[in-house]
Amino acid sequence: MRLSPLHVCIGAFASAAGATTVTDNAAFASNKTFDFVIVGAGLSGITVANKLSGQGHSVLLVEAGPDGSWNPAIWDVESSVYPAVFCNWRYPVYDDAGNKLNSTIDAGACIGGSTSINGMVWYRPTKAEIDKLETLGNPGWNWDNLEPYMKAIERNHPPTADQVAQGAGYDPEVHGYHGQVNTSFPTPMRIPKAVQLYKKGLPLVFTGLEVGNDLSSRTSVVSASTSWTIWNDPVTGKHVRSSAADALLWAPDQQRTTLTVLANHTVAKVTFDKDLQATGVLFASSLTRDAGKLYTVKARKSVILSAGTLATPAILERSGVGGASVLSAANVAQMIDLPGVGVNLNDQPGSTTYAHMSENHQNDTSLVDGGKLFGPEISLVNIDEIWATDAHGVAESLTSPANLASRAEELVRAGGAVSIAGAESILNATIQLTVEARLPVAEFIAETYPAVFGAPFWPLTPLSRGHVHIRSADPFEVPVITPRFLTDQFDQQVAVAVARLSRALWASTAFEGFVDDAYYDPEIGPNGTDAEYLAWLKGTAGPASHWIGSTAMMPRHLGGVVDSRLRVYGARNLRVVDAGILPFQLTSHTMSTLYAVAQKAAQLILEDCN
Repeated sequence: MRLSPLHVCIGAFASAAGATTVTDNAAFASNKTFDFVIVGAGLSGITVANKLSGQGHSVLLVEAGPDGSWNPAIWDVESSVYPAVFCNWRYPVYDDAGNKLNSTIDAGACIGGSTSINGMVWYRPTKAEIDKLETLGNPGWNWDNLEPYMKAIERNHPPTADQVAQGAGYDPEVHGYHGQVNTSFPTPMRIPKAVQLYKKGLPLVFTGLEVGNDLSSRTSVVSASTSWTIWNDPVTGKHVRSSAADALLWAPDQQRTTLTVLANHTVAKVTFDKDLQATGVLFASSLTRDAGKLYTVKARKSVILSAGTLATPAILERSGVGGASVLSAANVAQMIDLPGVGVNLNDQPGSTTYAHMSENHQNDTSLVDGGKLFGPEISLVNIDEIWATDAHGVAESLTSPANLASRAEELVRAGGAVSIAGAESILNATIQLTVEARLPVAEFIAETYPAVFGAPFWPLTPLSRGHVHIRSADPFEVPVITPRFLTDQFDQQVAVAVARLSRALWASTAFEGFVDDAYYDPEIGPNGTDAEYLAWLKGTAGPASHWIGSTAMMPRHLGGVVDSRLRVYGARNLRVVDAGILPFQLTSHTMSTLYAVAQKAAQLILEDCN
């Protein structure tokens, strides 16, 4: 449950005895020594801090953003706006030529990180893709080891009879019930009539797609209702966001004197001794943004970077850990040659098509409700369902050795991979899951908005790769983020095909009488060309905010940044624990996996330090 701001100490005042200290006063950390210093108070950082401090270790958790526990926008679902105004870095985006684009990237900029502003969608990946992590040289990173952590963190609230009647689907075997992160369905369910239309129509256009009960209960593809990281407050009747901070930091039963959280301070770099052992970090006030006034804090046992896929590489590079050319251009002395830092950047490029709703249905609240919870019905589709008559040809093209080599060469040329061997290794992992396991390659979300049906969608496991790097050692200069969305031909084919199928859905018999213009937006008609769709997609695609890959867990010679115990290659007592360690994209939204990764990481750290 949400803790009142009165119970969390902010500013210069320490919290009461027995409680966690949450402060923005640097004096609580400057020139002090903790067992562990963790950078970034998002999902991963908070989870690791919770587990380590719970074992009696002294932990400092440093967050560049503020403590937003006072702001309803980060816990009251109905008060939130999307994209978030509060607690959002809104990072700029660049193209291959270094030109700044008009779009921005949403990323959590407060305690709780992106779990304070994200879409809250909760479902698990498949066994096949988690097991694939192990085949990339990561012993112990498999489904049998990670799945128990997914259950351990979850406190699921099963749907009521009324919710089931309105479309909630549920498999009790794929949820946990005694964890800290609440998951549930809303009360009442969102747009139940629209969801039924989608469930009726989706199998008509995605051949073979089955409507299931639970997105987490699948070996491959499914269309099912969504659960979210929320709980319903029976006193107020409001839906409350269950962020990492709400679950593991602010909650009364998670308080401990061994944890100090320093908000509003940005880490400039990691400090090393002559043996390249991480000794602590230098940090500065995010409020004054004075990079000339740095504070020092030391770590007895380990420094752990959990600043996220987009920020952790920048801290490493400012610390002298990265590729020679990047560090030289930024005028940073190289400490460790690790060219995999900041490459292999990956996210899903999302767009939305719209159909105009018939006027006589526009005021039906079972079709359109203006609700803040995102995507009440989600479909995960593979190559068979997208290309019913040509899936074999698509698979042959994907598995062609010549095409794989060409893809790898292009990624290296564009700075998305360190070596051809490394690029082939990562690409092959996704291709094998696509072709052999027939895992989904696109996510299709059923939505409605005022006067329209909407279908947000994206290639689910893109082969395109980008990069994120610093331009200087200034901790307040944001890194250059170059996603390179839709630069791979297969990603383009998936996006174009799904865009077309969304129009076919609204023109189908399932939506007859509910849609009066299936081609409302974009204005590409029934005879539109692939080139027209691709131009529209490249002009509109934005990140799904499931960024991974920029500090990949894989062998160093293939471009890896951390080993299977999440230790940064070439350094001692330095780890990365966040989404950046995942080498390839998953077929689920990332929260369930990242909570598992962070819990496993904490266990590895405790084993090593003990």
